[in-house]
Amino acid sequence: MGSSGASVEAVFFGTTTVYLSDGASGILIDGFLSRPSLLRVAPDLGRITRALSRAGVTLLDALFVSHSHYDHAMDAPEVVKHLGGRLFGSASTLNMGRGAGLAEESMTCIADGDEHRIGAFTVRVLAGVHSPDNRFPGTIEEPLVPPVRASSYRDGGCLSFLITHPGGSLLIHPSANFVPGKFDGLDVDVLYLAIGALGVQPQRFQSDYWRHVVEATRPDLIVPIHWDNFFVSLDRRLRPLPAIFDRFAVTKAFLDRKSEETRIPVRFPEPFEVIRPFAR
Repeated sequence: MGSSGASVEAVFFGTTTVYLSDGASGILIDGFLSRPSLLRVAPDLGRITRALSRAGVTLLDALFVSHSHYDHAMDAPEVVKHLGGRLFGSASTLNMGRGAGLAEESMTCIADGDEHRIGAFTVRVLAGVHSPDNRFPGTIEEPLVPPVRASSYRDGGCLSFLITHPGGSLLIHPSANFVPGKFDGLDVDVLYLAIGALGVQPQRFQSDYWRHVVEATRPDLIVPIHWDNFFVSLDRRLRPLPAIFDRFAVTKAFLDRKSEETRIPVRFPEPFEVIRPFAR
């Protein structure tokens, strides 16, 4: 493949795990494929390799972790061990890598404003805040060796990723909160927009979220992420989080209304579906 927009492919794996490739380079954002119950929180190598194989993912240069909660980061070190490449993340994420036995030279600590070239891609790191009611704040202070409690996966700070390529640009925003003004003027082609727990927030918060994330970046397409029930295996159809965690119907109605008002299409991806985000 060349580096035209049509050559860039994206695959969604549920929650916030998204794979991007132009045929020459491969990038994974987050790494959560095992999707275990809360009774035993540990990577499942069988599920990890099956998911990657089903998606045809054999090329990995870089894996960027948005924050170190288990539903974003738990499998990331195992994916790097399986496919190669480099793990990029916070100090907490690197302690997950150490716990999994990754070598220091295969990990890079990242912070707000960093830019990394991965082939024809450039990944810019943008610090943010976790969605309201963060259950497991804090940092992972020492190498984390699973199985452990879900609460051991402290967030370690939240990041979004602006990914540019000769074919186009996209923002992957993995947590449904905002820093006012942070994304002003970014102007992306595609916005991967976290909507987890957005349905239980006040209407004012929802409107502010739209203004500071969507209106600021002016995407041509919105792809919602982090809406699915991540306790359900990827072998089964994606379904929304249970009502105890979120009110998906409220969020869906909000997105439908905003999409109609702004004429920005909203596309819910299927797991393993290959889309070409920059193809016109």
